[in-house]
Amino acid sequence: MNILITGGTGFIGTKLTQAFRKDRHHVYILTRREQTSEHPYIHYIKYDDSNFNNLDWTDKLPGSIDLIYNLAGASLNEKWTEDYKDLILSSRLNMTGMLFLWLQKSGIKPLAFINASAVGYYPTSEIVEYDEFDQLSSTNFLSDVVNQWEAAAANIESLGIRVVFSRFGLVLDKNNGALPAMEKLYKANIGGDIGSSRQWYSWVHIDDVVNALLFIGVNQDIRGPVNITAPVQVRQREFSKVLSAVLGKANFFKTPAYLIDKVLGERALLVTEGQKVHPRVLMNNDFKYLYPTLEQAMENIYSG
Repeated sequence: MNILITGGTGFIGTKLTQAFRKDRHHVYILTRREQTSEHPYIHYIKYDDSNFNNLDWTDKLPGSIDLIYNLAGASLNEKWTEDYKDLILSSRLNMTGMLFLWLQKSGIKPLAFINASAVGYYPTSEIVEYDEFDQLSSTNFLSDVVNQWEAAAANIESLGIRVVFSRFGLVLDKNNGALPAMEKLYKANIGGDIGSSRQWYSWVHIDDVVNALLFIGVNQDIRGPVNITAPVQVRQREFSKVLSAVLGKANFFKTPAYLIDKVLGERALLVTEGQKVHPRVLMNNDFKYLYPTLEQAMENIYSG
């Protein structure tokens, strides 16, 4: 197959590219900078991020594309100034709009257009469980970004293309994402409860993320929102206990929410608040998790 990935050099995009390469599929990665690859199945294509109406990059694509994974967007792990918040939103909308323009003009119809998204779509709550059947309005900056991004991607459905919104939870990996930062706290003996410690962490192992993205790509019955989270969510206090146990470190430090708010500002909600998000679509379609429980995921990550 021919696969097009935006954000292919990021955390999830890199892992997804490796999986496709292993199965000898050709992966075309859109990038803002000139890059080359010596691997025969990896192809980097530079686009003009100053002009999203410029489709010259499409000349380097093959005549057909089987799957598109739209994962590109400015990182959430920077300080959320007003200017940076504009970049978080615009980077996602501009890329999605450019892909829509290309698909509209070219008439290419891939099996699916799989758009990245986040469980931040759902309001934070310590008592409510959400799934894909919940249709909700924006409640904060992050949910507003998700709503606008998904609305932009939904336009592609009008071209007769199956569209999926892959709402990622807290993705666990030893070297990437949030887990390495958490690990440092425990190794410095300041790990433990954060805020109320009752906030939900809807986590998922990176291997299950990749497998879910592959599964969604080929399963023609799946469209619309898909929660990519583990089937067993945990509260922050449970998460910290499992992490401290697998690291063999103390778990007694308590960090009040106001301190995190002071350091991170609006971005603190990623740590001090959360939502319990169930992967109902994946479960209803018999997706098989490698690591359905947090204990299994942590043991795998730290077994090496």
